[in-house]
Amino acid sequence: MENYNSAYFKQLAKQLRFDLSDQEAQDIVAEFDTLLNQLSLLETIDTEGVTEMVLPFEDETTFMREDTVKNVFTVEEAMANAPKSKNDYFVTVKVVI
Repeated sequence: MENYNSAYFKQLAKQLRFDLSDQEAQDIVAEFDTLLNQLSLLETIDTEGVTEMVLPFEDETTFMREDTVKNVFTVEEAMANAPKSKNDYFVTVKVVI
């Protein structure tokens, strides 16, 4: 198993271009150790003979409604409340900097 110490996480943080204090690195090491311990517990579960599930439910979904077109607006109706429009499009303030 690879050694996940504070130096490892500080190096990883450097590669990701952010600073990590010694205390933050120690906190991450402690959290990561806890996570690895929890994952090792999952590996001890005997799953022999258990059928895998593709979906979280076994029954086919039958309660979905059919898509039907209702209340279709014309372009004029859609543009009726627009403060500004041009060539059948809404005109808004530029938000990209």
